[in-house]
Amino acid sequence: MQTENCALFQSPTAAFRPAAYWFWHSIPTEAVCRTQLADFKAKGISTILIQARLAMPREDYLSAPYLEAYRVSAEIAAELNLKLGIYDDYNWISGHAGGRTVAGREHLRERHLFWSSAFSSHGAITGIRPPFVQTMGPDIIGWQYDGGLVEWCDWTVEAALLYPSSGIEGLGEIFDVTARIVITNSDAVSCAYAFDGKIADGHALTVFVSARSSTSRLINYLLPEAAERFIEVGLDPLVGALAGLLPDPVDFVFYDQPAAGFYRWDQMSGNLGNSLLFAPPLRKAATDRIDAPIAKILLALVRNIGRETPRLRAQFYAAYSDLMNEAFFGTLRRWSEIKGIALTGHEILPHIASWALNGGFTSIDPRVAPAVDFFGIDAYRHETAVDSNNFAAQLAPKLGDSVARSNGRSRCAVETYASAERTTVRAAGQWELTLETARAQAIRLHCLGMRQFIWHGVYQTDGVDNDPTPFVNPRFDFAPGINFEPWWPYHDLFADETARISAFIEAASAHTPVAILYPLYTAFAEGPRHSHATHFGAWCERLLAHGCDFMILSEADLAKAEIREGRLRVSGLVFGAVVLPSVTVLKTAETLQKLRAFAASGGVIWSSGERVSIACDADVAIDASAFCVHIDTLPDENDIATLVSSLQSSGPRLEVRQGGRPWQWVGYEADDWWRIVLFNDGPDELDVGISHCDGFDCEDWLVTDGSIHQAGAFDRLTVILGPQEVRCFRIRAALKAPASDGPTPSPRAAVAATAISLVDGWSFAPGIEAKFSPISVDTGWENQGFADFSGIGIYRATVKIETEADWALELPTVDTAVTAFLDGKQIGRRGWRPYWFALGHLSPGTYLLELHIANTAANRYYRNTPYLGDTPDKSGLAATPKLIPLSN
Repeated sequence: MQTENCALFQSPTAAFRPAAYWFWHSIPTEAVCRTQLADFKAKGISTILIQARLAMPREDYLSAPYLEAYRVSAEIAAELNLKLGIYDDYNWISGHAGGRTVAGREHLRERHLFWSSAFSSHGAITGIRPPFVQTMGPDIIGWQYDGGLVEWCDWTVEAALLYPSSGIEGLGEIFDVTARIVITNSDAVSCAYAFDGKIADGHALTVFVSARSSTSRLINYLLPEAAERFIEVGLDPLVGALAGLLPDPVDFVFYDQPAAGFYRWDQMSGNLGNSLLFAPPLRKAATDRIDAPIAKILLALVRNIGRETPRLRAQFYAAYSDLMNEAFFGTLRRWSEIKGIALTGHEILPHIASWALNGGFTSIDPRVAPAVDFFGIDAYRHETAVDSNNFAAQLAPKLGDSVARSNGRSRCAVETYASAERTTVRAAGQWELTLETARAQAIRLHCLGMRQFIWHGVYQTDGVDNDPTPFVNPRFDFAPGINFEPWWPYHDLFADETARISAFIEAASAHTPVAILYPLYTAFAEGPRHSHATHFGAWCERLLAHGCDFMILSEADLAKAEIREGRLRVSGLVFGAVVLPSVTVLKTAETLQKLRAFAASGGVIWSSGERVSIACDADVAIDASAFCVHIDTLPDENDIATLVSSLQSSGPRLEVRQGGRPWQWVGYEADDWWRIVLFNDGPDELDVGISHCDGFDCEDWLVTDGSIHQAGAFDRLTVILGPQEVRCFRIRAALKAPASDGPTPSPRAAVAATAISLVDGWSFAPGIEAKFSPISVDTGWENQGFADFSGIGIYRATVKIETEADWALELPTVDTAVTAFLDGKQIGRRGWRPYWFALGHLSPGTYLLELHIANTAANRYYRNTPYLGDTPDKSGLAATPKLIPLSN
């Protein structure tokens, strides 16, 4: 065992421990800062990002008192050995500095390109609206727009084209009539235009008009001067207040979802689903890359103009993305390096909470924002971060890990936020979240590529009663504020265990037999509704379901990959297969040549859906069918099994013998050791067999306490995983003859057949100071007169032991965390299953058993709101506790 790796596992450093946004709803006092930061530290949080939320008056943001409180917090964090990151804006959407960026700089406000197509010489742009924002309510509109009004000015004709309405064969059939269009009328919400000629039968006219919002506080991300102004008025004041505290404890700046408005309007039509940011530099950026006039390029974005359409679209969006990335992220990176801190953060992820590339934010066209070229964006970061939504496995951490590796790093931080699932008001969040649910998600995210879990977030206050207003009432700002959950005192258990899992994974390279090509130019050319999005998600999800890990590669990764003995080697990983998920357009024909060479060396290539046919640097159609296994449909279980069975075998073999497949992560070290993480997130016991070579030595790394045990040498190892159980093993080919088979050491001793059911004699108090009354333990306290109670409920019973023995206490169902006491002495804490406690050796006699159980805050905080569930959330004991005598 490597001493350094063992020490990191036993005592993980800040990079592996949970971080959290600290929501400020007002400017806190020094006493509040000290109390809360000490609490966060005690509960295992390693890193804090201060975030001013909508409940804080915007004028308070970056005020002198705000900056003073910020500095005080950083000084306290330094005393406590906490890390602090600069969250870079008010509420979210990086770049506006709470409105300061555009104040007095009107030209920096977002400018958008709109279009209208018609068969007449007159037209208009009307009904412009931001539906993506409108769904979040009037307070969000009021934050983003002066006076809550979406208004426009400086209407400008950018391009106009006449073309055959029945279909366009090529660019020669398109006529640029920009000079013949005039704006005839305009106001704050619309404009009208006219063409000075007659439109012939069988032809149509498309006019592109740009306008600058006169009220939006969001910036034009195409302009580097907007980012420079953001730094001047938004970031420099923070850094100035933190003089002497950079880079310790303040060592990074974090951006969050920089994007302009996703507008729609009455006349919108065509392939592009939202308005496009526009600025003079865009014309040059596009025409420098594309041998076509800007007007015809713009028409290709919304209409099919013949065989050149996919190429023109892909190359335009590549130029658009590069311009935006350099203007905003490039400016931020240069600033952060001057200041000696790292740049990190995340962009809008259209795949949030999904495996499909556009399965999350389905109402937007991500091509108009920095929300498609994830590999290109990550090149500007020093550390990779993504966000995830709710508590199911999803693409974000895997794609984050992939782009990090492409850029010379590995793994990522994952911000996790909860949105409501039992109301359409997403910001109501999930006060019903349990620590078990959060832990299960954190382990899944670690298996998918996460290094650090970021909570969204911890709260300064818990808001007010009887007011369901989202955002303005801090209680409903994508709840929960985990430090106001009754189970918060158990968070240190979550922090310690998940940090050890992350540290265990860190020492090895992921075993990923399959590479999935990221279809960037297909996404640019086809748009978010194309089949590549669902095919990509299907391959990801179904490979994992089969127990086959993967990583995502860009075309640039393929270009630099080394091919050796049927394997593709790049970014420190080794692949036996490459998958093309309904890829139709490539950036370069060299990608196809590399794939052909890989296949010739014995590599495996599969494709699904539509076939690749275009490379943007080739004048002729391309074809991969000669060296590629193709399926027309989404991959099914048989397809996945066929692909996996064709790969060269390497590494440990995991065989599921009972139940479903556990979550797993497998990686290899440089010295022939392998690391394995197994996690059962289901309700039933799983039986998993591990085999490797002709036998293997095995170490058992216990995440509960950081201890490491030599488990022995085995031909095969049987692992029985109880519900919510996680195990970490380190194995290598055996140095001596192994045992023929062996079970993993159990965390519990064997139990005798008989157990004592503690059915009767229980009393209950809803809180430390409350009176006790009789209660049943077969159903939760929410069904016994305490439906509104959220907090620590205390169960008490006298138990009689008649046999001297070692005894254990089993609580079959607890909602949701519990501390057990016997005769006033604490015997253990549990935040998730199994709720099992070793009581030690007990002599015959009578003992006082007391259980302090924390539920969630849902029954308290959702009371008298429309967000309460159909029934109260489960609380307390819901099955009879058992005393179990342990055998020898």
